[in-house]
Amino acid sequence: MIRSRSMRYLWGRASASGVEDKRMAQGYVHPQEGHHECEILGSGPEAEESEGAWKECKKNPGHEKFFSAQNFLDSSAPSVQTDKLRDTVRAMVDLTVRLRVNWTSPGRPNGFTFSHVRGCGKLRLGTGFIWNVEGPVCNKRCFCDECRGQTAAKSWTFRVRTAHHVVYDTEEAKETKVDLFYDDDSCKPGSKMATVSVRGLEVVNSYPHKDICHMLCVTHNEALAERVQSARRCWFDGPREIQDLSALDFVPPCGRGADLALIVSHPHGQAKKITVGALRRCHGGFAHVEYNAATCPGSSGAPVFRFDTERHIILGWWSLPVHSGGFFTSSTQRGGIFSLTGFLNKLRGRKTKLTQRNYGNLW
Repeated sequence: MIRSRSMRYLWGRASASGVEDKRMAQGYVHPQEGHHECEILGSGPEAEESEGAWKECKKNPGHEKFFSAQNFLDSSAPSVQTDKLRDTVRAMVDLTVRLRVNWTSPGRPNGFTFSHVRGCGKLRLGTGFIWNVEGPVCNKRCFCDECRGQTAAKSWTFRVRTAHHVVYDTEEAKETKVDLFYDDDSCKPGSKMATVSVRGLEVVNSYPHKDICHMLCVTHNEALAERVQSARRCWFDGPREIQDLSALDFVPPCGRGADLALIVSHPHGQAKKITVGALRRCHGGFAHVEYNAATCPGSSGAPVFRFDTERHIILGWWSLPVHSGGFFTSSTQRGGIFSLTGFLNKLRGRKTKLTQRNYGNLW
């Protein structure tokens, strides 16, 4: 049975401010008071539940602001001026991955997101970004599911950055599948452009106060490793050029002095989508950004690419914000219950669309 929207949003909601301050001091709770955006599935077929969550979504009914990553690459990216910039855009998409976490660690402390389902195998979905690639390492012991401590001829490791509430510790990392290149429905298993999946190994760094963690994965697939390494070099090591966004007709006006947020994620666990919106940096003790680019459950951990709309450059390509969730807005009450206006609109047959006020944490 597919969970209702209110249940999906209640899971991971931050605590009231008084208790929150105490838990923050212990490093337990994310500083913003909002809802996190993992998609929680039930016990039915994963693909059917994911599709049902997409169709029943109340935050973004119809998902009009979500662009297919593959369509973006096929139709929009070619209009970018240079081959080098097109390669950068391709790398931006290739390095974004879907995370399927099949376990909630008993090590999650009281008050932390999903602590009420510790020791549970219920599946949750999120997004991540490949941050670093190393290898090949030859004739070394490997502890992946395939090798189980045996010596591997060649192996490559890559580090995935995601939200800490998506993958908490090594126990959860070992039960996480990392899906690469799931860009559209043609990439499903059995197709010519099938998604490639690898398993997580361990959490190598975590930063609870920023809601960020780094998870290590391993592969023995040389073709996969070369593609990821190529994308990583293109994104991180290439020269920073002016990014002329004028050819992308879906880019909204952000206003003078505002930046553009472009988010690549797997909403509801579906194929990779791209959304754009205005971004502003917030101050007040925490290094985070807010944006109105659309996100949904399943977007937690997604990379937030920041563009300076006046200088047409990518901001902080080494320090991309990590999407954590959305703030509650005036159109909802806590717990995901619609306000009177929303309830009346529902009775009149109008679609309820929540105001987009989302946030990510700066690295």
